[in-house]
Amino acid sequence: MKSPPPPPRGLPASGGTTLVGGTPWAVPPPLNSREPPVVPGMPVVSDAAGRSTGRSRGAVAADAGAEPGRFEEWVRRSPPLTLSLSLHILVLLALAVWIVQPRREAKLVLDLSFASPEVVEAARPGVQVVPQPVQEPEPEDAKTKEPPVEKSNSSPPKMTETNDAPGAAVAKATAPAVAALLDGREEGRRAALVQAFGGSNETEAAVARALAWLAKQQDKKDGLWSLQGPYVDGGSQENRLAATAMALLAFQGAGNTPGAGKYSIVVKRGWEALVKKQLADGRFDFTPPIPSHHALYSHAQATIAVCELSGMTRAQAHARPAQLALDYAIAAQGSNGGWRYEPGHDGDMSVTGWYMMALKSGQMAGLEVPQACFDRLESFLESVAVQDGSRYGYRVEAPDRQPAQVTDAISAEGLLCRQYLGWRPSDRRLCAGLEVLLAAKPFDWEKDKDVYAWYYITQVAHHTGDGPWRRWNHRMTAVLPAAQVQKGAEAGSWDPALDKWGHIGGRLFTTCFCTLMLEVYYRHLPLYADEAVPAGMTSR
Repeated sequence: MKSPPPPPRGLPASGGTTLVGGTPWAVPPPLNSREPPVVPGMPVVSDAAGRSTGRSRGAVAADAGAEPGRFEEWVRRSPPLTLSLSLHILVLLALAVWIVQPRREAKLVLDLSFASPEVVEAARPGVQVVPQPVQEPEPEDAKTKEPPVEKSNSSPPKMTETNDAPGAAVAKATAPAVAALLDGREEGRRAALVQAFGGSNETEAAVARALAWLAKQQDKKDGLWSLQGPYVDGGSQENRLAATAMALLAFQGAGNTPGAGKYSIVVKRGWEALVKKQLADGRFDFTPPIPSHHALYSHAQATIAVCELSGMTRAQAHARPAQLALDYAIAAQGSNGGWRYEPGHDGDMSVTGWYMMALKSGQMAGLEVPQACFDRLESFLESVAVQDGSRYGYRVEAPDRQPAQVTDAISAEGLLCRQYLGWRPSDRRLCAGLEVLLAAKPFDWEKDKDVYAWYYITQVAHHTGDGPWRRWNHRMTAVLPAAQVQKGAEAGSWDPALDKWGHIGGRLFTTCFCTLMLEVYYRHLPLYADEAVPAGMTSR
């Protein structure tokens, strides 16, 4: 879907600079150097500037007052076996230092909020919340969210053109219809959409391997998933609600439901386990309890999962828990139009992005979501927008009441919200913001690994289409399949090492986000689908 304890490598600091765009957690220290170390005993001596002096060790020793000729004498008198053994030991030591792996940093506390754990004012009337002590890790970026869809036969409405004159007022956008966005997951459509939007046999093979790995990680006793294992490189703190929601989103993204798909049994078991944890007010109650500043993040993820399932199946058994989860989400909206760590508190962009997609998922499923919720949410977006709306901050902070912690991940999250609220692909603010993101967050698995930010940028670019999408997709399809683990017990997963949030979210977190990116071709049809769906296909 964030300055606490020392963050994992590459995480944004509490200042929120850049994830995963409103990413979670905190900024790590610079990566360990990969330069080969200096090995004692090398024959050439260098001066202070690092240039070779061309002088022998004996000459240097003489200058330093050492007795000349000692080293040469030792070499002359030493048996050949002693010299050979010494040289081999030095070579082995040099090789050992050269290939040593970068040291993994100590794991930090997983903050699924990707933002500041600070809690705000009074809860909103009508929302029952079990009080829990609130921990105070510093603010951070946001987390991940999922854009869901309705299932009616409406097509995207015509939009009012944006006035491109500098400083001109922009007409209020009309939100696009989302009724058909889940239809691309249907059997028989996925292959055509993969081909039409730039996927390949390689991307689909990577998705297949990832789902096989995720299926193996499900707890066969209770049907849930874990952030901490049984795989290697688990997260630093348990949150089985978030883990289960992310895994279900990956399976459902490829068309699996309790009654259809290769992994129908896996989804059925996971869905039933999730619903068993739901209380009468719509919350999901887990033991051990979820940290208080993670609870609303995790609820949003679970709401997206159950709403998507309801929209895909249109079954009453799935609609009831989805509507209950939505009702709790609606009641928890803060007075400033956003969501944060406690129901009714003023929101931040990180948590709010998750709830935008939860509400839109409800609309995709044909469930009840009041328009007033979106109106208040749009006001919140205005409050954290900077640079004419092309960039977004984490939240508005005192004393100047200006948006703070403007990051790439948070900005991508804000732009995705704007798309769902009606900004057209040609909107100059959207285009400008996306260009900044494409330049700032290149798909580089080795130097700037950030699956959370990439996940949001992938969605924004996909909905925008055209040149930005082709450029982004070209890199994504080259990097993600190649980076997937191909052999061993973790084959099909993606290594979280060196990812900005990987040491906190762990291997399941990284694998779910990479899978969702590679499902982008069909997981949600592009907004304004009548403009984007390939010829010969219909968005309805």
